[in-house]
Parts: sequence; C-alpha cells; structure tokens
Amino acid sequence: VVDYAKAYRNQTTTPLVVAQRIIDAVHQSNSSSPALRAIINLDTNDVLKQAEASTERFQSNQPLGLFDGVPVAVKDEIDQIGYPTSVGTAFLGQHTVQGDATVVARFRDAGALLIGKANMHEIGIGVTGMNPHHGHARNPYNSDCITGGSSSGSAASVAAGLCPVAIGAD
Repeated sequence: VVDYAKAYRNQTTTPLVVAQRIIDAVHQSNSSSPALRAIINLDTNDVLKQAEASTERFQSNQPLGLFDGVPVAVKDEIDQIGYPTSVGTAFLGQHTVQGDATVVARFRDAGALLIGKANMHEIGIGVTGMNPHHGHARNPYNSDCITGGSSSGSAASVAAGLCPVAIGAD
C-alpha cells in the first residue's frame, strides 16, 4: 500500500496507469490455461472511472489518504455498488446491488481503487476454494494447485500481484 502511495505522490505512475495494467492482467490471467480465476467480475468502465477520479485528486494535490488509488479486490459475498453478489453460486446475485457493505464503503471513501469481485468457495462453506460456477481460483505460483479457503479469489488476487489488499471473510 505504501509503495502505491509513494509512487502516486512522486509521480512515478498514476492510478489510471495502474488501473489499465490491472484490467489487462485480470483479462490475461483469466484467459490463460488453466485460468487464474481470482477476479470473476470486473467492470472496466467502473474501474477506469474510479482511477480517473483518483488521478485527478493526485494532480490537484488532494489525495484522500494512504489508500487513494490503491487496488483492492472484494470477495463475492460482500456487497459492492454496481456488481451482483453471487456468493459463489449460480442462483444468487441476479441483480447488481444498490449499496456498499460497510467495509467497501469505507475503502471507497478512502479513495481505494475497487477492482471487482473476487472468486470464492460456493456460499463460503468449504475449505478448498473450488467453485463449479465461476471456476477454481488457482495458486498463481503453481496453476496445477488451487488456493484453498473460502476467500480463495481474494488470496489469489493478492498473491498474483493484482492488488496489495483484498477483502475476505472468515
């Protein structure tokens, strides 16, 4: 998190450049074989809109704080405006939610770059992280292995370097 904050403040990069790289990396990771499947739902327009606003704050020398522009993934059981919350199922999350969960709202208020929904074990009641509906979240260091845990996509997204922080749940 500190590395992103420093890079933005010393103008080594911008949240917009970071967002574009994350979008590319997520698409690439999900088209590899086997697919990483850490992030299962990413709204490119939403991510770019957040990144543009953050970049403008830095250009105006008015960042919201340490998390401004820092990429954060959100576990699919936690509500995030503009995304459905499927809880890893095929039957829940048929509509986008209209409100953020408290933890997401606080990250949003801090200017975090919310990069989308992270995969999870179906309904969060298993320890393997295997998901028959969204694909299994893979270990980014050995794609023959799964990540384990119900917050499998959150763990894989951080381990793969897609973001330094991911919201999970126990």
